[in-house]
Amino acid sequence: MASLPRLDAYLAALPGGLAAYPECQVKGTIVRMLVADRPVAVPAGALPPALARLVDEPPMGSEWVSEVQAMGLLYALADVAELADEALIILSRDRDRRTFESPAYRFLMAVATPGLLVRSAAARWSTFHRGSSLEVEGIADDGVRVGLRFPRGVFDGLHLRCFAGAFMAALELSNARSPSADIIEAGPGYARYKVAWE
Repeated sequence: MASLPRLDAYLAALPGGLAAYPECQVKGTIVRMLVADRPVAVPAGALPPALARLVDEPPMGSEWVSEVQAMGLLYALADVAELADEALIILSRDRDRRTFESPAYRFLMAVATPGLLVRSAAARWSTFHRGSSLEVEGIADDGVRVGLRFPRGVFDGLHLRCFAGAFMAALELSNARSPSADIIEAGPGYARYKVAWE
């Protein structure tokens, strides 16, 4: 197998590695996007068997698959391509933006105001994720507080930064001016973001 430092560190923090938290799932469409947008071809034998199967036989878009395996695949593909963390965040944000611009989302993004988009964030998250939750915790003068809860270690700091990029991509497409999404607090099973725009 290739050297996969981010994947190895991620799995070392989880009970059971790639088999951890089977109740925590993500829609197959997320995995399909990761595979379609991989930065480089994956050499045979470079990935653990469970992740190689996801690349060789991506799940149906409507199928539920392991969130841990999907998050591990994100890291494995970045490790194979030798992407720096910042490059991975940019790649993830660009992929999320293209997803939101796709025919399935374009109409929603065109008619959603930033406020409506944020208020419906919890429902949108649950459309694609099981075993974790996103909720608007409060609105303040300087933005909206959004909380993400998940089994301990399913998402690490780099995953959380990638999600901030996804929030910003969605806001940009809803015509928000100067959107920002910053992690203001994070722990092994939660994160809080401040999401703001002009």
